[in-house]
Amino acid sequence: MPTLTVRDVPADLHQWLKEQAEAHRRSLNQEVISQLDALRSFPASRSDADLRLARIRAIARRSARLPVLDERPEAEILGLGADGLPR
Repeated sequence: MPTLTVRDVPADLHQWLKEQAEAHRRSLNQEVISQLDALRSFPASRSDADLRLARIRAIARRSARLPVLDERPEAEILGLGADGLPR
């Protein structure tokens, strides 16, 4: 697999990447690859709204692959009554 070295990364960007990696339980290298992979699906000609929607869809695809840890219905987890309002 090819290797990429990135130099002169601004301190604030490096810190943000480290925080993102920790939040996603990935190594810094895995986080950078994930961020770059996500960016390649965003053509430069898209509007900000299109970019946000594409990012939301990417998050939804990743979320759909997560295991279900709680089998209760969504309404029960959220504490909603039969009318859809909070109890």
